[in-house]
Amino acid sequence: MTPPDYEYLRKLLKDRSGLDLSADKQYLIESRLLPLSRKSGMASISELVQKMKGGSADITTQVVEAMTTNETFFFRDKVPFDHFRDSIMPEILQARASRKTLRIWCAAGSTGQEPYSLAMCLKEMGAALAGWRVEILATDLSQEVLEKSKAGIYSQFEVQRGLPTQMLVKNRVPGRSSRRRTRSEGSTIFPSSGSSM
Repeated sequence: MTPPDYEYLRKLLKDRSGLDLSADKQYLIESRLLPLSRKSGMASISELVQKMKGGSADITTQVVEAMTTNETFFFRDKVPFDHFRDSIMPEILQARASRKTLRIWCAAGSTGQEPYSLAMCLKEMGAALAGWRVEILATDLSQEVLEKSKAGIYSQFEVQRGLPTQMLVKNRVPGRSSRRRTRSEGSTIFPSSGSSM
């Protein structure tokens, strides 16, 4: 990859996704985009860049998605969820008692574990949310991960990564395989593309 190609990609990624790569991250772009260029029938990242400069919206979308980090798991970084349940929600319940509506935006929702974790926290609140209209909007730059989020089906590994057993039992929709489907009664999850916001 040439230095001008790297600068083009840095600017494009910053503009399209907010990803701000420093000058020493060329290895990261190469590790993520070389497989994409080969899959697309191109010998190099420079060819990929030329396609993008030629106006290929599909290749540009694939490049941005390849560079996103879709690291997620249920109840990721436990402390924010505890804070949400113990501090934020009591204040919201009081402040919005007359309206009884709540919309939560989960940006960079990835494959859905974090939005579903929020839904499970809300479900645990039970009677405190009776009569409330609650919505969770999950967005992400990657349409592929949003499709997985909509399905709500997770592998055994994904489930065991952060989801306490008691929460799994309470929120599981029985399936025919080792995969698990979570449910979010009382909450609605609307995965949509980040570009619609």
